[in-house]
Amino acid sequence: MAHGASWPQAGWPEGGRPDPTVVPESMPSHATAFPGGSERSPRVSRPLTFRARVLEASLQPHVLGLVVALVGAVSVVSALTPSLPRRLGLVEGMVDPEVVHLAAGTTALLGFVLLLLGRGIARRHHSAYVAAVAVLVVSACTHLVKGLDVEETIVAAAVAVLLVRARARFTVRMPAGRVRRVSTVVGVLLLADVAVGVLLVLLGERAQVHVPVKPGRALFETVRLLGGASGAAHFSGIGRFVPLAVVVLGFASAAAVLLVALAPSPEHPADPASTDVVDLIALTDRADGDTLDPFARRADKRHVWSSDRRAMVAYRYLAGVGLASGDPVGDPDAFADAIEEFVAHCNARGWRPAFMGVRDDRVPLYEATGFRAEYLGDEAILAVDGFSLDGRAMRGVRQAVNRTRNHGITTAVLREGDLTPEALAALRVVAERGRDGAPERGFSMALDGLLSGRDPDCVLVVASDPDGRVIAFQRYVPCRAGACLSLDAMRRDLDVEVPNGVNERLIVDTVEWARDHGIVEVSLNFAFCRALVDEDAAVTGPRRAQAWFVRRLDPWFQIESLLRFNAKFAPRWVPRHLAYRSLGDLPAVAAAAAGAEGFLPIPGTGLKSAA
Repeated sequence: MAHGASWPQAGWPEGGRPDPTVVPESMPSHATAFPGGSERSPRVSRPLTFRARVLEASLQPHVLGLVVALVGAVSVVSALTPSLPRRLGLVEGMVDPEVVHLAAGTTALLGFVLLLLGRGIARRHHSAYVAAVAVLVVSACTHLVKGLDVEETIVAAAVAVLLVRARARFTVRMPAGRVRRVSTVVGVLLLADVAVGVLLVLLGERAQVHVPVKPGRALFETVRLLGGASGAAHFSGIGRFVPLAVVVLGFASAAAVLLVALAPSPEHPADPASTDVVDLIALTDRADGDTLDPFARRADKRHVWSSDRRAMVAYRYLAGVGLASGDPVGDPDAFADAIEEFVAHCNARGWRPAFMGVRDDRVPLYEATGFRAEYLGDEAILAVDGFSLDGRAMRGVRQAVNRTRNHGITTAVLREGDLTPEALAALRVVAERGRDGAPERGFSMALDGLLSGRDPDCVLVVASDPDGRVIAFQRYVPCRAGACLSLDAMRRDLDVEVPNGVNERLIVDTVEWARDHGIVEVSLNFAFCRALVDEDAAVTGPRRAQAWFVRRLDPWFQIESLLRFNAKFAPRWVPRHLAYRSLGDLPAVAAAAAGAEGFLPIPGTGLKSAA
């Protein structure tokens, strides 16, 4: 209990404080350097030549995916633009003009397919690789037939050769049952396309078709149009849009089939074994751990372990992204192996791997594994021994604390496991009113199961009004073998009018309680893009545009107000980053991160959070 306050409400436990957690006198800093971070990362023993580096870069799946998509776009444009007259004359002298028209339509269709296959190539799908090679070879031939387009033929053939050279990189196999599903989709769409196409052609007859069309002829015209050939019937008036409508229908069906075939393999929820739970608890409460480690125990996360099970990565699958929260947990010497296992886990399923909340001093570890890092913001951490309300800088906090004391507000600190059922029920009411109908948020820096009794060691700091009614509380999760507390939830009863400063009071009393219990640090909120929006931030160059955009988000996410609140306590700022593999992955990763934190609805994640 803080400041000798007692619980005025019936049902709260009586007696003194919980037993203090015994911790070593000297604990490692929250931002200590990562030991041996890059020693386990594979490195080439000798420098590559410039030619070898270019070839290696060109064989990367995300690069090949972009190249395949570009070849597809060129094919579509080439099919829709007239061929050179001299070349076209040579071709028409050797083959029937109808074949030339068929080759042009087929080239456009194949180019569209390549545009879609580029996504599967970037995700390392083996089926996309096989299809792309076949389509590129056929496309190279159709380019020659439609107008002797030698340049496009050479490019298509060259890209096919690159894909064959990189064949070992396409390791994502189609999951069990996907072939049957794709076959069903193909059959259904083919029948639907033919039926709709025949109907459109027959309706076009009433729109002054020059050549009368019978059902058999309509079927033949539809098949020709779906195959990329121009039909023999000539429509006028509104009927002239019939061929275009049938072609668009065929393109849309091809896109649907490819999207189904190349969709990422979904995550199948599975209850972890009891030994995994035991290992997980041990790994997330190490003395050399991080303040984000306990949040790896969220029920909506899955885990990938290093080969020796000394470290693991906690992640969640959302819309094609394997999103890990924070750095790996466990033995730092096994972090590189855990990252590699996680990347392999994502590659085998066609996911985009990403890490959210990477600590600044561990960024080189990810860069050595092929990731990029983008600054996200800063975590505010208070050093318990050095914290004081004295001085001009702490005037705002000091006034807030005194205001609540003058109002008769009292606080108490105890473990969640010590609460009686009546006390838990009262806190749940405050938690529900504090959300005010908003969904539960949090992923990388929050623990689920609030007040469920699942985490009895969590520290609760509760504020009560002069009548003994609970008006606010904060929950902190112990970490680093009990040497630190990490803020998990901050709730206030919005139906009760209280003076400003209750949250400041709860934080101050938490720090004083922590000082009495041998705790050295308290982690507060996360300040998004603090280095960009801080009043004293020196933002130059492209960062100015980023800072402008972040400030535009403030009305919805209260970015600057949260920053000012954290800054009141003069914390130590620990930068955090987002690690992702390529710029092409960034939009999907950003959307997945927003969905994981509860700001963007993303259906079909396959996982549900615990209550």
